[in-house]
Amino acid sequence: MAQQIQDLVASIRKDGIEVAQKEAAQIIADAKAQAEDLIRDAKKEAASLLEKAQREIDTRDQSARSSLQQASRDVQLSLKKAINTQLDRLLVDQVEKAFASNDLVSLIAGVVASLGDEGRHQVQLSQKEFDALAKSLAGQLSDAIKAGLEIKPVASVSTGFRIAAKDGASFYDFSAEETAALLKPFLSAAIEKIVFSSAK
Repeated sequence: MAQQIQDLVASIRKDGIEVAQKEAAQIIADAKAQAEDLIRDAKKEAASLLEKAQREIDTRDQSARSSLQQASRDVQLSLKKAINTQLDRLLVDQVEKAFASNDLVSLIAGVVASLGDEGRHQVQLSQKEFDALAKSLAGQLSDAIKAGLEIKPVASVSTGFRIAAKDGASFYDFSAEETAALLKPFLSAAIEKIVFSSAK
């Protein structure tokens, strides 16, 4: 009887250990499967985060590149404007210097000669230039003056001269500013080509 009890206990123990071992093996297998799922999910999430970070870096890089290109264009346009302003001022200065010389008398005489009907016109000068050039102009334009051409100082003329119809219907402005504005289109293309050809 004692032997039977021992056999029964041994059998129960053996069955319990086998069940425990099966349960332990199942727990370990479930844990491994969960760990593999977690690792797979973590890898997917890491790959997604990396892809998102790369997209953000690319977007910021493109934005920085666009901003740099815009800033470069702005600097070029600002520089072009500053150079054009300086060149305009220099051009006006040079025309004013040319008009301040005795060559102005020859220029006025040439323009008056091209008019045809001098008697219907008047030469308008600043008071300063009228005082300085009146005698020279009277000498060079004596025939035109006899035909009715007038030479007179006008407050609205600061540099150069104007040829105006006596009836006020029209005038030709040969001031330094207007002459420089007429010359500018012929200089701008050449200057732009020299200064800005590498910037385009």
